Amino acid sequence: MFAQFVESNTSDIRSLRMEVNDVWDAPAVIMLGSDDVVTFSFDEMSHTYSRYTYRIVHCNFDWSQSELLPIDYLSGFNDLAIENVRYSENTIQSYTNYSFSIPNEEQELKVSGNYKVEVYDDESDDETPVAIFGFLVVEHKVRLGVEVSGDTDIDYNRMHQQLDIIVDYSGYNVSSPGSDLKVSVSQNHRRDNAVVCAAPTYITADRIEYVHHKPLIFNAGNEYRRFEITDPYSPGMGVDNVLFTGDNYDVYLYTDSPLKSYSNVRDENGRFYINTNEGLGSEIEADYAFVHFTFDAPYRSGGSYYLLGDFWGNNFFDSNKMVYDYEDGVYRCVQLMKFGVYNYNYVWLPDNKTVAVTEFSEGDFYNTSNEYLVKVYHREFGARYDKLVGALVVK
Repeated sequence: MFAQFVESNTSDIRSLRMEVNDVWDAPAVIMLGSDDVVTFSFDEMSHTYSRYTYRIVHCNFDWSQSELLPIDYLSGFNDLAIENVRYSENTIQSYTNYSFSIPNEEQELKVSGNYKVEVYDDESDDETPVAIFGFLVVEHKVRLGVEVSGDTDIDYNRMHQQLDIIVDYSGYNVSSPGSDLKVSVSQNHRRDNAVVCAAPTYITADRIEYVHHKPLIFNAGNEYRRFEITDPYSPGMGVDNVLFTGDNYDVYLYTDSPLKSYSNVRDENGRFYINTNEGLGSEIEADYAFVHFTFDAPYRSGGSYYLLGDFWGNNFFDSNKMVYDYEDGVYRCVQLMKFGVYNYNYVWLPDNKTVAVTEFSEGDFYNTSNEYLVKVYHREFGARYDKLVGALVVK
């Protein structure tokens, strides 16, 4: 289903990030048996050391835990302590940065598929992980052909985008391709609108095709909004004002409003990047600020507006819900965020629904440059897990 993700289960853990081979905007996908490395990092909002450990869990295509035991998917030990610990320097907000990489000298991954990394506070009796990272390990056994078009089965160059997918498995043994192969697609790392394809449109001796496949029609959305806080003394892009109260920085963004046309700006498809002009080591010298979001939209009943993007793990939590200010007639939300460059947008989640829409906030425009990650899983007859045998990013 959805691809990479991060999730914090406490307000003390912030700025969860994954980088592949030190490339900040690369998807969290590595190749099995290669030199690829995923680096995980997060901040704990104090200067008090905590002993955090992490556990690697192999998952099925739907992120449920697979039947494999650690010895089946991991060479080395599980439940290792995070040893790369650095304290913030020259910042108003104190924090401690923790980071680790997989694979490493003590751990190698043995099979492909979906992986969760669960981080635990070793000194706490609470067995709930304080943070979770999700990443992918692929072994390229099939070839993918993907076309994204505004010419959909719903409309023509208006509000949607449709994918046509060809999976070429020539040279790879698949006994029942229609049922053994699962194809899933995610848009801009979002978790809510990811899809798993149903039966293929066509099956031949060496390929399956998904053409005019209605689940592969996505609302097109709009380019992400963007702001920059890299210097507390000079407002960056999207920032109206920066105030220092003596205890913290308050960053007030320009008031946003619903978009009525295609924004045609460059974005990073929901990502964020830590950066500051105040020091050389951004990871520990970038400060934190309370960022004030204001969305000037009429009050709507029957649901809620949320901030969405990689910073929030593309989740719908109370912490990133917009709250309506009846006195001023706008929606507001305040977020504690590290200095850097951020993509975000506003989405509307109807009550009792799991998929958010952008039509009331960002609009939907066929020429939006969305990023799609297409994945192909293979469950062999009698196997206990889903291999990830193909993955392709399409922009």
